[in-house]
Amino acid sequence: MKSIINLKEIEPMIRVCPYCSNINVDKLKKTIGEENVKTGCIGACRSFSKEAVGRIDGELVIKQTEEEFLEFAKNNK
Repeated sequence: MKSIINLKEIEPMIRVCPYCSNINVDKLKKTIGEENVKTGCIGACRSFSKEAVGRIDGELVIKQTEEEFLEFAKNNK
């Protein structure tokens, strides 16, 4: 019998790139909780030059501003 792994239990809910997500990682951790945030490549490098970009539950989320992204992340945690 194969085991089914729930990725939400393994990976943090929110993943952002500290270089290209256009999001202040410290502010995100303070807003959402450090245990819910992981940094690293999100596979969207240079696709969005001004928008705030990150992955929430594995889905790419794009918002016009950092504040909009933080509010969306806060409401979807």
